[in-house]
Amino acid sequence: MEEKKKDNNSKKISRREFLIKSGKVAGGALLASTMFKSAGNLFAGGGKEEAAPEKAKEKAAPAGKKFPVPLNNNKFAGIKLNYVQDSNWINTIEFVKPHITKECGVETGNREVFKIGEGHAKLVPQLLSAKPRWDFMVYSPMYLGDFVNMGALEPLDDYFAQYEGTDEYWDQVMPAYKNFYNFWGGKIYGVMVDGDIHLLHYRPSYFNDPQMKKKFEKRFKMELKPPETWDDYLKVAQFLTEETPDGIYGSQMVVNPPAFAWGFFFDLAVSNGAKYFDENMNPLIASDEAIEALEMWKEVIRWSPPGGESMGIDETIKTWQNGSTLMALWWIDLTEFTAQQVPEMADDQASTLVPGWRKNGKVVHRSMMLYDRICSIPAKIPQERKDAAFYFIYRLSHQDYSVHYVADEYSGSDPYMKIHYETPEEYIKPDPLRGITDQWPTNAGIFKSLEVAKNHLAAGLANVKVGYPQFNWTGAVEYAESLGRNIAKAVTGELTSKQALEKTADEWIKIVQKYGIDSQKRQYAVFVETAKKMGYW
Repeated sequence: MEEKKKDNNSKKISRREFLIKSGKVAGGALLASTMFKSAGNLFAGGGKEEAAPEKAKEKAAPAGKKFPVPLNNNKFAGIKLNYVQDSNWINTIEFVKPHITKECGVETGNREVFKIGEGHAKLVPQLLSAKPRWDFMVYSPMYLGDFVNMGALEPLDDYFAQYEGTDEYWDQVMPAYKNFYNFWGGKIYGVMVDGDIHLLHYRPSYFNDPQMKKKFEKRFKMELKPPETWDDYLKVAQFLTEETPDGIYGSQMVVNPPAFAWGFFFDLAVSNGAKYFDENMNPLIASDEAIEALEMWKEVIRWSPPGGESMGIDETIKTWQNGSTLMALWWIDLTEFTAQQVPEMADDQASTLVPGWRKNGKVVHRSMMLYDRICSIPAKIPQERKDAAFYFIYRLSHQDYSVHYVADEYSGSDPYMKIHYETPEEYIKPDPLRGITDQWPTNAGIFKSLEVAKNHLAAGLANVKVGYPQFNWTGAVEYAESLGRNIAKAVTGELTSKQALEKTADEWIKIVQKYGIDSQKRQYAVFVETAKKMGYW
């Protein structure tokens, strides 16, 4: 096959630039039975498919009475909450805080910002200090187990128990997020504000083209459609690359930076049966299943544009938005900000379940919940500030408000509740939480078509139902970067797949020893217990 040339004339900005410069990202939300009551007040709705966490129900509020939600009084008047968050998620609190102030009198004070990748170094010194300068934090739950192990976070069970409606709130949070990212060791330490999940994105026009379908069926004796397995994905990626004009490729994959690329590989590895460790902290990353997955990952990357063996986040956005690639494994919001930045492509992008591996006649799917955001409260701040901070982050996370902001083009939050996936109309209408300003010059929803919104959310829901967690105990960043560095070397041929994963296993053993085998086993046992509960072990 003659080598194809990449079109490098794209003028589209990167995800990082887009998030920082304009703030236009989105999450999903569908509003089937929600009613806006008044500015700053409530939005009703929700279901009860999952039992609320028992720990959240155990303890009654003082004097056997629970506070109403919203409070609709000045209980926290005079308190200004200081907080910290990453720079890629900058607007959501701005949308919601005036409404929470109306509910209870609390206001926000100083906001500090850190860059993604610098969160752990930024947060730990304050969490360990005698007087942390923040009243709450917005951060990736990758650090949750570490912070709990340090004794640095306030357990939130008793706070939830003081308020009405918390059972309904927990009924709404998707089980994978709730069990892995809100709870630790049976107690609540965090509340969701952003649900990141991987989807398989594709260009429907190529899959629906009659000539392409005929050629594919003749060649592979199967229908051309979004692939269900990674074996099918490889066939489709090769076919689309070879049967389309030069400059168009079947696939792409994030290979760099190591802090994120490992998660894209793990979409393949974990659905093939790979695990991080066994219950005694012996690394399982060099298992036959993981090696097979890495071999497949390398083959998939072959059908990427030139430079595909080292593509980063920005490059994968550009190749998707300039039409160079026809399938992309990426976070849920790829179609969201593409619809905003490249309106002409808005209706020719769709999403589906991340491919899996066929096991005993059944296809096993897993989709990585990579990064995400939760709010937590430092354990060492004064009690009155804890009380005010809890009410603020609880209401920030609550379906009353989140059903709207996850569908706002300037928010940056993605769905994490059932109601978010059940209300596609939120994506095609203005966000009632805010008006139009110089900072937010439009307010019209993310998508123009209800059908596009429905597909987007159906794909998100299918993937979060099989969502698999990132490392979330002490050493998480080091484990992730070790794996990311070594698999990148396998892609370039510097190491074989077996060598790359065996080298990772050796490095992981050293990280276990660095933080202490007993502590690591104790923390990992929390992860394993949850994985067994979710049917992932």
